[in-house]
Amino acid sequence: MRAVVTCECCGHRQAIARQIVRPESFNLVCHSCEGVLRVEVTMDDLQAAQHATGKKTQSTVAWV
Repeated sequence: MRAVVTCECCGHRQAIARQIVRPESFNLVCHSCEGVLRVEVTMDDLQAAQHATGKKTQSTVAWV
């Protein structure tokens, strides 16, 4: 899945450069105002993206 993140401070939209294939959280710096953004991708987000595109994502998540 590819993601687009909108900065809550300035409204700048930017794409995440890397592929997201499992639920995860990470920080990102806005390219416009240099604010720090917290990005959280859930399994629901991944499933919604899969459903919207019709593409299968890799489901190699192991819950321990």
